[in-house]
Amino acid sequence: MEIVFVLLYALLNGFFDIFKKSSLKRSSPSTILVMFTTVAFLLSLIWIPFDVSISIEYILIFALKGFIIAFNWYITLKILRTADISTVTITQILSTVLTFIFGITMFNETASVLQIIGSIIIVGSVAAINLINRNSKGSVTKVQLVLLLVCALISTMSSVIDKYTSISLTPQQMQFWFLLFVMVFSWLFFSIDCIKQKQFLIKKEDSKNYWIYLVGLFIFLADFMLFSAHTVANSQLITITVLSKLKIIVTVAAGIFIFKEKNVWKKLLLSVIVVIGAIMIAIA
Repeated sequence: MEIVFVLLYALLNGFFDIFKKSSLKRSSPSTILVMFTTVAFLLSLIWIPFDVSISIEYILIFALKGFIIAFNWYITLKILRTADISTVTITQILSTVLTFIFGITMFNETASVLQIIGSIIIVGSVAAINLINRNSKGSVTKVQLVLLLVCALISTMSSVIDKYTSISLTPQQMQFWFLLFVMVFSWLFFSIDCIKQKQFLIKKEDSKNYWIYLVGLFIFLADFMLFSAHTVANSQLITITVLSKLKIIVTVAAGIFIFKEKNVWKKLLLSVIVVIGAIMIAIA
C-alpha cells in the first residue's frame, strides 16, 4: 500500500514544483513561501478533530523539521527563479543516495550490489546534467549547486525524521505539526527579508497570484500521501524516498513542454537513467 501512497506523492509533488516555478513570474520567493505554507497549514486544521496532540519530544522534532524544510523551500524558490526546473529537481535526487546511506546505518536496512550501482548511476547522471547545462540559460551556478546539495541533505534529514516519528504517530498528527512549524519559520524568513528591504513584501497583486494557492493545496495533499506511506507497517525508508523522486518525470516533461528549456532531450535521457538508478535502489 505504501507504493500507492508514495507514487501519488511523487505525482502531486511534481505539480507542486511546477506551480512554484509558475508562481515566481508574479511574486517574490519569500512571499510565495509564506503564502503557500499558510494555505497548507490552514488546510491541515481539518485534522484537529482526529486528536493531533503529541508529546513535547515530538513537538521539538517537528520544530526542527519545520525549520529545515522552510529553509529548503526558501533556497529552492530563489534558485528556481533563474534555473531550469528539470536541472533543480534532478540535482535534488542526490537525497536518494544519502537516504540510502542513512537507511543502512540508522535503520539496519540491507544494501545490495544493485543498490550501490544504482547510487553510482544517480550521482553520475546528476553530474552530467549540470555539465550539459552549465553554459546555457537556466543553468545553476557553483554556489547554487552547493546550496542544492545542502537541500538534498536537508531532504534526507527530513525523511529520517518522518521514518522515526511514523513509528508512534498518525499521518494527521505528523502533518498538522509539520505544517504548523514550517509556516512559523516561513514567516521568520519572510520577516527577515522585509526588514532587509524595509518594506512589507506581500502586495495586493500577490493575492491574485493563483498559482500560490495551488502550491499550498498540492503540498498539503502530497505530504499527507507521504506521511501515510511512512506509517504503513514494514515500509522501508529507502523504497519510499526513491519512489518519491519519480516526480522528475513530471518536472522534466514540464521543462520540455511548458517552460521550453534548452538541452531537453539530453535532460530527458539523463532523467530516464536517474529513474533506472532509483528503481535499482528500490527493488534490490
